Amino acid sequence: MVIKEINCKTAISKCKFPDGGWAINPYIGCSHGCIYCYARFMKKFTKHTERWGDFVDVKINMPEILSKEIKKERYKNGNIYVGTVTDPYQPLEEKYEITRKVLEILSEYPYPVSILTKSDLVLRDIDILKRFKNVDVNFTLNTLDEDWKNLVEPNSPPIENRILAISKLKEENIKVYAMMGPFWPFFSDAEELIKTFKVLGIEEIYTESFNTIGGTFTEVEDRMAQYYPNILPRMKEILFNKDNFNNFYSLIRENLFELSKQYGIKINIYFGRGHSKFKETTFTSSSYDV
Repeated sequence: MVIKEINCKTAISKCKFPDGGWAINPYIGCSHGCIYCYARFMKKFTKHTERWGDFVDVKINMPEILSKEIKKERYKNGNIYVGTVTDPYQPLEEKYEITRKVLEILSEYPYPVSILTKSDLVLRDIDILKRFKNVDVNFTLNTLDEDWKNLVEPNSPPIENRILAISKLKEENIKVYAMMGPFWPFFSDAEELIKTFKVLGIEEIYTESFNTIGGTFTEVEDRMAQYYPNILPRMKEILFNKDNFNNFYSLIRENLFELSKQYGIKINIYFGRGHSKFKETTFTSSSYDV
């Protein structure tokens, strides 16, 4: 792992999520090493030569920069997302506490804030989260298969840790959403995941199809060739054949809507082949509000 301490010029950038808003990323890179991560596109801008997951740049001056920037009027409009291209609670956060300092600053303002993470380290900052007027934690949980999780998210926290963290946050009356994405063929069990979310008290979830652009499937293919050789051909047929892709995710979409009604959970769906995250989707982004 190559770790560098750097100074950033700005702390907030425009967010490219469907609803727009603002993004804050305390780190460049992520040591969770998720082999499907769309954020690897950052390398072409940062000029890192290391493999994705093997480097992290720590923006040590971010709290200082943020404390000045956040006073500008434009940030009153739109949600602020913490961790759009990095996990703000990756292991280095335990040492550097950049995310904690960022949240301390944001808690002084009434702006809505969403934290995107896979890590139970977020529990450390419950004391700060409870100061916010409008904050939520969006936990990524796209499979209950620990073997698959370990294969594609090798250094991320165990599934059990995430479930326990969600439960604890709910106990503290902190709003939690679940990100069931990417929705994997073969390894994402829609009903089992939604049943789990229901038990945890989550009222709204998000899901997206696997994004194949930017070389995100290369390492997945290598790992599957080694550990799931019998499934790999069918996985490729689904993800890279337009008709197969549309048929598969269309069926999943309908199934999710039925499960949404059955379990009383709102589901926001973003499915589309070869898309740039949420743009030019095969299916328009939809939700079923029960």
